[in-house]
Amino acid sequence: MPASDDFMNVTQRLLKLRKMSPREIRVRAGEHLARRRERGRWRRGANGAAQARVVPGAEGHLLESARRLVPGTGPGEIERLKEHHPHVFEMLASRASATAEAVLSGRWELLGHPVDLRGPIDWHRDPRGGHRWARAFYADLSRAGHGGPGVDVKYVWELARHQYLVELARGWLFTREDRFARRAREVLLDWIAENPLYEGIHWTSALEAAMRAIAWLWTLASAAEWDGWQADDLRTVAASLADHAAYLERHLSYYSSPYNHLIGEATGLYLVGTALGEPAGRWRGLGRHVLAEHGPRQFYGDGFCVEQATGYHFYTLGFLSMAIAAARTQGEPLAEVERSARRAYRAGAAFRQPDGRWPAIGDVDSARSIPVHHDDFWDFNSLCCLGAVLFGDGTLKTPGTAVGEEVYWLLGTEGVEAWNRLPAEGPAACTVLDESGYAIARRGGDWLLFDAGPLGDGLHADATPSTAHGHADALQVLFGMGGKEILRDGGMPFYFGASDWVRHFRSPAAHNTIEIEGAAMARHAGPLEWSHVAPRPRLDASLSDDVWLARARAEWARGVVVERHLLGLPGKGLWIADRIETDRPRRVRWYWQVPSGAFDRVDELGGTLRVFGGDGIFLAAWSTSGPIRARIETPQADAPAAWHAPGYGLRREGQRIVHEAETARELLVVTYLGGSPMPVEVAVGAGRLVCVHDDRDALPDLEPIAVEAQHAGLVWRVPADCGLPTVQPTHAECQPTP
Repeated sequence: MPASDDFMNVTQRLLKLRKMSPREIRVRAGEHLARRRERGRWRRGANGAAQARVVPGAEGHLLESARRLVPGTGPGEIERLKEHHPHVFEMLASRASATAEAVLSGRWELLGHPVDLRGPIDWHRDPRGGHRWARAFYADLSRAGHGGPGVDVKYVWELARHQYLVELARGWLFTREDRFARRAREVLLDWIAENPLYEGIHWTSALEAAMRAIAWLWTLASAAEWDGWQADDLRTVAASLADHAAYLERHLSYYSSPYNHLIGEATGLYLVGTALGEPAGRWRGLGRHVLAEHGPRQFYGDGFCVEQATGYHFYTLGFLSMAIAAARTQGEPLAEVERSARRAYRAGAAFRQPDGRWPAIGDVDSARSIPVHHDDFWDFNSLCCLGAVLFGDGTLKTPGTAVGEEVYWLLGTEGVEAWNRLPAEGPAACTVLDESGYAIARRGGDWLLFDAGPLGDGLHADATPSTAHGHADALQVLFGMGGKEILRDGGMPFYFGASDWVRHFRSPAAHNTIEIEGAAMARHAGPLEWSHVAPRPRLDASLSDDVWLARARAEWARGVVVERHLLGLPGKGLWIADRIETDRPRRVRWYWQVPSGAFDRVDELGGTLRVFGGDGIFLAAWSTSGPIRARIETPQADAPAAWHAPGYGLRREGQRIVHEAETARELLVVTYLGGSPMPVEVAVGAGRLVCVHDDRDALPDLEPIAVEAQHAGLVWRVPADCGLPTVQPTHAECQPTP
């Protein structure tokens, strides 16, 4: 490592140390001492069986305790479901059988990579890249494995999350075929034998321990009536569950990752402590305490998660939902967590697109916290069904949506019946989330999302680095029209791959926003770390059925201010006006992420830019400072630009439109996106830009629209005689909807 890098690491550590509270320093010092004790214990081989003494006799009630945590597996529940709700029974039975068969026949995928789980499993080997981690003390292992850029610990971790064991157990529950339960037992016991406490890569993350323990409980619940379990099996599993709980107790991510990691760990600790009975009450109590204190902190007051990532929003909600359901069963409801989770479900449901999927905002590792397999990661309708029933909230029930699997497994047949009784209201057509910074509107097949939120919680304006799952995507616009996706988020392909790809997908270049030379929203400070984070933008929005208006103001450097104004007219198109002030001449670049093949030709005519699509999509842009240069980019195998990452380890071909302009001190650029070409005349003068449609005969359905920049703000004028509303928003009039 170069000397400059060593200096930077020391500087960053000192900056982080200055930001730490006395309590954080004490906790981190305690963690260091705990690792020393764990190392000594690992060297002596004093692990595994020693923990069994903590929960004497736990194996005797383990199966029934697990079933109480997964009510859909309870005595007689499957028979009641089959009798009273045969369609739901058939759906669950068909999926369970097909999914278990896929696991058992070698046709399973982990993070988009095929794996064969039929034979012996090398638990310390990456099933995708082949790198093998040493069977050493966990704190001595590098997650990167020192194996080069192709090494990704996520795949070996995913192998040991064991959610596919739940699928095997459910296959047995519906078919009663021994081969499914037998293989689940073999794999579970083999992992325990090959991964003693503190040894190997699977003890390097407390979140992984929590997810594995939850999957084991669900596996035991589904296969509780199987007669193949032996008393020694259950003693072994109970002892390892106790190991997991003891590990979680000492490794809760209070400061290293106080978001989805901490909530997942606390949920795992709470559920394991509940399943192991009264002797494990200390673990149950600690898990409950952490959930009660930190659960509500995961979301802004408007309900969206402080990590600014849709995938992690629902990941965290899944953990909290399992804890809420278990706490109700125990007669100890988590009242404040429930209030926070209900708001979070409502906020999350607002992001639903017309196609029934969610946008890929922020980081993602394609993980579901509740062990129910979904073919499409970005379809969270099933989880919203659970929220609807948990809280009796009809706004989370979209008309025509079938009950989700999570409802049955966590709430049993009564949950299905509650779903059927609940009236379907669906989420509001327009939503403004003031704190998290999103304006979202839909009408028919048209959909708009404007992102004017902070990059993430807990980040610093100075050189102090902090890990966050939010991207540098401020002022991003996502847009669809007539059921067609036009502007999409670039997504996130991996965390441990090539650093230039990781940086690209977290940068403005992979989003539908602006990049200004020398004025960054934030600086990359590590693989998933940010520093020098700009202040959060200020959002105003006024959304109605007919007109969508929004404005945000951001300051990305001293003397650099960006205002983005939106006008959306459902059925007509979207206009984006970017008003930029700079302290000196700078180059400004616009990025637009679009589906593969969406655009095929660029025309630059004077001050007008036109980009034509072969599928009836059109983009035009006008500038107050001369010509705009543009290009259409297509994916290249060795470069990240124009690729779309729909999930972890996945990439798909897309397109990227890039246009750029120079600004001396002030610049206004207007971009139009829609389904009709707009020939225009451009007049520039007296500090204003007017774009007027000039060919009514060729395009009679598109009426004149004028866009005018004024000192007090931006005024969109839609003439009254065109059959559309007259709209003249000023800053004072453009306020959030109630």
